[in-house]
Amino acid sequence: MDIFRDPAKRAEWVYGQKMSPCPKCGSYDMFPQMPIVINRDGDEAPENVVSRWAKLTASGEAVLQGPCYYMCRSCLHNGPAVNCAGRSAEEARKDPELNREMKRLWNSQ
Repeated sequence: MDIFRDPAKRAEWVYGQKMSPCPKCGSYDMFPQMPIVINRDGDEAPENVVSRWAKLTASGEAVLQGPCYYMCRSCLHNGPAVNCAGRSAEEARKDPELNREMKRLWNSQ
């Protein structure tokens, strides 16, 4: 199938619409980012941070830090962001308008 060989077609299939490549490196390997608030003391082991993230996410109590955006996995370029501060991650994931706006912003850069 062409969809597995052509990165642009694969991105279109994954995101349900045509997506622009990363303006920095040309990759189609982008994904949404919704950073959550994790109150850290600074010296926790990575396992503890991941455990805290998993518990917050599973309980539905994960509050977003603010920006939601698409990020390129290849070069770590961040697309334009939508402010979602105070919303829960679960709420944001289920919001079709937010998803459309994040895609629109990625494609407009």
